Formats: sequence, structure tokens, C-alpha cells
Amino acid sequence: MISRTFFFNENAKKKTILDSIKTTNSKIKEHIETITKMKSGNKIGYFQFFEDNTYFKIYIMPKIYSVIDGENNENEINKKDFISFLNNYYKLIAKYDISKYSNELDGNISDLNYQSTKDKNTNPTLLLDDIEDFIVHNYEDSLKTLESFFIKHKQNISLEEEFKSQSVKNKLNIKKNLLSLDKSYVHQLKNVTVLYSIIATITIIVLRNFLNKKVKNFSQTQKALLLKKETNKLINLINKKFPNNKESFHIKELLSRKASKLVERNDEYKKIYKALLKLAGKEHYYNGDSYRELKKEEETISLFFQPEMLYEWIVYDKLIESNSYDEVYKLYKDSNVKESYSIEHLKGTFSSEPDIIVKINEAFYPIDVKWKILSTKDASFDNDISKLRRDAKIRNVNKGFLIYPLKDSNSNFKENIEYQYNFEKDFKFEIMIINID
Repeated sequence: MISRTFFFNENAKKKTILDSIKTTNSKIKEHIETITKMKSGNKIGYFQFFEDNTYFKIYIMPKIYSVIDGENNENEINKKDFISFLNNYYKLIAKYDISKYSNELDGNISDLNYQSTKDKNTNPTLLLDDIEDFIVHNYEDSLKTLESFFIKHKQNISLEEEFKSQSVKNKLNIKKNLLSLDKSYVHQLKNVTVLYSIIATITIIVLRNFLNKKVKNFSQTQKALLLKKETNKLINLINKKFPNNKESFHIKELLSRKASKLVERNDEYKKIYKALLKLAGKEHYYNGDSYRELKKEEETISLFFQPEMLYEWIVYDKLIESNSYDEVYKLYKDSNVKESYSIEHLKGTFSSEPDIIVKINEAFYPIDVKWKILSTKDASFDNDISKLRRDAKIRNVNKGFLIYPLKDSNSNFKENIEYQYNFEKDFKFEIMIINID
């Protein structure tokens, strides 16, 4: 089979992608449309699909890397850069349990959970050098979640069973007795308890769909065989345990309110539902809103997420590790970051939500984390300063920080220098560059 690999910058246009791939195939164009929608939602990632007897592998690279848009099957540097950036998530997930805040990252990266339960400093993904390995782990994680559940899952239903005997022992089957010519036996009904599970029925359908729709997209046969083996093993386990199940479920029903209600009873069932959605390629459906628009193709394997959110966690971690502050607090993680305030002559209250707050000598300073390459001052920069000033004033301080991942050669800003605007002399700000390892 042919394999084609493409790299595109985070800011690449749809036309650039179409011009590079050069296709008239409507299916391939549908995949490109999906990828473009992801990009418009400020997501980067990796997408792989199989069309025209070709494996298409598309990387949307973080803007901090210099990338020439287009096809390049031999560029190992870009691949390593992408995996290095992705690994930051796995370095931090065990340390701060980012999975609690998965919606914030807004992508299927947040469903991955590979940290060792025995040693939280262990990061097995650091050993991976192929993006498909991450995706295999992604699916394996779901299969293991389901397997663990069904090994202990026991659910019964009571069914009425017909039988006849010469003595009356149970409820009479009046209709059968009236129609029967043989009056030596009495037709009766008895309740019989059998193993039955609706969740098992749903899981079987999802697993078969996974085999037919997802596994074929892996270009490396050994990985596909591994997933096939694990999936068939789980199907056999469920069929053996619940032989009375009837298959009357369609994959599209997985997104129905009826299906989601089945899992609302406890957190374990919610994990099962998320695992099923992941295997069905519909993991975005579960995000607190049962009717959220779906954004993913069933027949694409991918990893995608919002890089600015990940960068905030990287910055948060590095500020803590620097030991330069008494305390470091992060928005959504720590409740004391968010502050409400009111404005004279305006009704209602407003919210001040800096990305990070640092505590220095009992004072709290706001930090705005920017997923931008710092260049020359422009209108958006002025807006950033105005917001930072407001966040500082609300906390009774006269200083704030702007943090960037990179600075280009056109920028005259320097680190560790306090700046101030002529029209805002009561406020100072400082620029910091925190690189990504």
C-alpha cells in the first residue's frame, strides 16, 4: 500500500491543504473538510485515513515550529517535534491529573490516560517514536476499560417461560389451556432469571463497528492485528457471559438520549460510555452536553487538541518548578483565580479570569499566557495590556505578566524589564518567554 505524509502549519489555509493533496476524490475532500473544521476551532493534531488504496497521514503542526506546508514523507524532524510537543501532555497528566479538566483541552487527547498506577513518574509514551503508537494506546485504553467492566459486570432480567405439568405450581396460562386438546397437562408460566445486559448489546455493536471502520486505517499491519486480537477477545468474553442478548442496536443510537441515560447512574458507567464513544470515533459527543455537534469522521483515526490550553499547563508547571513564587494558581484548577467585579453605571457583575495567578509577598499578580509568537506591538497587544491591567487592579496590584512560547527577530521587547504605557503610568507589565522543551 502507498503511504503519503503531509505537514501543515497551524495557520495553514484550507486551499493550501487541497492544493498539496491534489485530489478529485470526494471522500478525501470530506476528510480535509473535517481537518479544516478542527483547525478553525484552534486545534492541531494528527489525522490518518485510508482512501484510494493510500494511507494519508496529515500533521497539523504547532505554530512554534518552522514547517514547510506540503507533502514530505521523509521528514523525521517534524514527526519528532510533534511527538515531543504531544509528550508534554503525558508528562503533566500524572502530576496534575489533567483528566479532571479534560473539557478544557477540548480534544481527544484528553481521553488518553497512560500514567502508571504503580509509579506516577513513569511515562511509557516517552518510549514511543511513532504517532500510531499513541493512537493504539488510545484504543487499548478503551478496550481495557470495557474488559475490566465486563469481567465483573452481572445483570439479570426476569423472563416468563412456558411449561406444562400435571400439577399446578405456577401461574396458569389460560389461553394455552383453553386451546389445548390434551387436558392431562396444565399449561403454566414461570419467571426465569437469565443474564442479560443492554450495555453488553451496545458494546458488541460498537466493537464490530470498530473492527470494520477504524482498524483498517492503521498502515502498520502488526498494530492492526494487535487491536483485532484484543477486540475479538472482548467480543468473545461478552458473548459467553451474556448468551441471551439480542442484537437490535444501531451504532447511530449510541448518540441518542436513551443511550446516554443508561450511563448516568454512576461514574463507572460514564467511563464505559466514553470508551464506547472513543471506539466509535465519536468521543467529542461526550463533553457535558449530550447534544453537542459532532466533529469527527467515523473512519478517521486521529489525535487533536487545543495547543494554547496545553501551553497553559506547561507554563503553570514551569512556574511552580522555578520556585520563584510563594504560590502559583491556575484558572479552572484553583477556585481563587476567578474574581467577580462590578462597573459603575453598568448593571450586573463581570468576571476577571487571568490564566494564572502568582503570589509574591501576600500580593497576587495576574499572568496572561499567550499562544502567539511575540512580534511587534499591534492593536491586539494593546488589548492584552488593557485586560492585564484590569485583572491587576481588581487584585489591588499595579503589575502583571505576559508569557509567550517564542519571540521573533522583529520584536524589540526584552525579558526581565518592566514596561509601562504613557497613558497608564500606574501600571507596569513584564514580558516572559517560556519555551517548550
